[in-house]
Amino acid sequence: MKKLAIILLSVFFFFPACLSAQNSSPEEMFKKSFPQNNFESITPTKIKGVYEVYTGNQIYYYMPEAEVILYGSIIAKGGINLTRESNISKIAKKMATLPLEDAFKIGNGKTTVVEFMDPNCYHCRQAYNFFSKRKDVTLYVFFFPLSQDSDRKIRHIFCAKDKLKTYEDVMAGKLDNNAPLNICTDKKVDETVKTHLRLASQTGIKATPLFYIKGQVVDGFEAGAIEKLLKD
Repeated sequence: MKKLAIILLSVFFFFPACLSAQNSSPEEMFKKSFPQNNFESITPTKIKGVYEVYTGNQIYYYMPEAEVILYGSIIAKGGINLTRESNISKIAKKMATLPLEDAFKIGNGKTTVVEFMDPNCYHCRQAYNFFSKRKDVTLYVFFFPLSQDSDRKIRHIFCAKDKLKTYEDVMAGKLDNNAPLNICTDKKVDETVKTHLRLASQTGIKATPLFYIKGQVVDGFEAGAIEKLLKD
């Protein structure tokens, strides 16, 4: 009789715990297992029991049942990178709400193109050559320096009286090879650079160039994909 009472008591305490876990949301379970990890969203994937965790600039995966985190990409049949597609979709939603008044505006064309770029990035300079020949685009540039030299060149552009001409000189490579730069102490310039960095971080930008055209994100300078979007 005593043994039976112990068994029943064990079941009594075990069952509510199981019930509590079953009723907990993936978010609640994740916070309990990994309290130090912040996230923007946790959503189910096509794989049963696996959830996507989005931090704002990174995607990884969570299995509540095993209480483990998984890093890497999920690749579907046909070589489709579902992780990359999900990340691009999230970046697109954020780029749609960027404050364009804070960007460096170039041109007055009918089609709006938003770009995150680094002035020393080879593919960013290819993109510059591509867009400099077009009159149908208004380009809104947000600078995302990936080196100290890039940061100095960006400040040189914002410190210049003729910012557009200075931008063109920088992108044409005329200020490479340790050319002298005008780095002013204007607080407005410093705030603008910080704003661009903050927006890049909030959007989840990790590399340049990255474009937002008609609701679509193009990561990298893919001339064919950009041309198609501009024509559609």
